[in-house]
Amino acid sequence: MKLLLDLGNTRIKWAHSTTGASAFDRQGEYLYGGRSPEDLLDGLWSAAMPPESVWLCSVIDPGFAAAFEQAMRRRWECPVHWVRPQVEGFGVRCAYVNPLRLGADRWAAMVGARVLQRGAVCILHLGTTLTADVLDSSGRHLGGIIAPGRRMLQRSLQCGTAQVITDSDEMQWPEQDRLGRDTDACVAWGVRHSLIGCCREVLGAARRRLGGEMAVILAGGDARWAQDLLSCASQVEPDLVLRGVAMIADG
Repeated sequence: MKLLLDLGNTRIKWAHSTTGASAFDRQGEYLYGGRSPEDLLDGLWSAAMPPESVWLCSVIDPGFAAAFEQAMRRRWECPVHWVRPQVEGFGVRCAYVNPLRLGADRWAAMVGARVLQRGAVCILHLGTTLTADVLDSSGRHLGGIIAPGRRMLQRSLQCGTAQVITDSDEMQWPEQDRLGRDTDACVAWGVRHSLIGCCREVLGAARRRLGGEMAVILAGGDARWAQDLLSCASQVEPDLVLRGVAMIADG
């Protein structure tokens, strides 16, 4: 059995796989919470036998990622494989001149999207950052965007200004006329308009580039939040990156 890992900026998602990207035997997620790599491993694998291999996609600090890999090798003595973007592979052709500059999570998400959708697709990943990537029906990557995510936008206002202070890290969405009447509401509506406006602009650009409609896949911690606000058909795939990792692990 393989251990699949998605090491994001705020949490680890994991899955145990024997059947590839179609289904996982077990899966879960953990916040880092300041824990050491050794402590984090305790929750990832409880079977008596070690995993036959580990496949991981990482966007975290390289030093922590290296320590995490060393901890896995010490504990399980099994092969550890890192997902690396390629010029072409698994039905996807990367738009980047240097594919290694593309985030491994975005590459895995595109591979995962090809498992779910053989036609044109726009992937919107709403987490610590907002990323978007567009694939045509042949799997050609047409490009994408990177922008701050919901909480990053809010915190940038708090860190970059002296008097824009909100009372809570969790924004509430007052049902008014979409204009705030106090600072919390103004920040909440500003962040909401920024993110949803960005998503809609990307979807419009994708339709123009493709010359028609495409499937829309939402991933990341704020995917369901965005789905309620976007006026288009979409599907939420919280494990999209792991599905891509599973496809890559299966070769």
